[in-house]
Amino acid sequence: MNAQATSHRHFHDELSELKVALLNMSGEAQAALAAAVEAVLQRDGDKASQVILGDKEIDHLELEVEETVIRLLATQQPMARDLRFLTAAMKISNDLERVGDHAVNIAQSA
Repeated sequence: MNAQATSHRHFHDELSELKVALLNMSGEAQAALAAAVEAVLQRDGDKASQVILGDKEIDHLELEVEETVIRLLATQQPMARDLRFLTAAMKISNDLERVGDHAVNIAQSA
């Protein structure tokens, strides 16, 4: 296998890992939102505190996604579909981070 083919395979492996990271981030944000609503409905301060502390993980995942996207844009010069996916990944990670922040805001009202 030549160097170009190896590089191409590595790039697509990283895209797959990025998809998994976005799915994990989505799951974390969804769980945080559900827990925040539950904390408010049950007046559960401990659960609200867990949501607030858990937001750090969502923030960390956003940074990982952003760093990966920037590195791939700089080193791989993606075209067409891959470029669209990378730009969408940046936007999606930002939106999911905002969901986490909204979950914190909800939890703080518990």
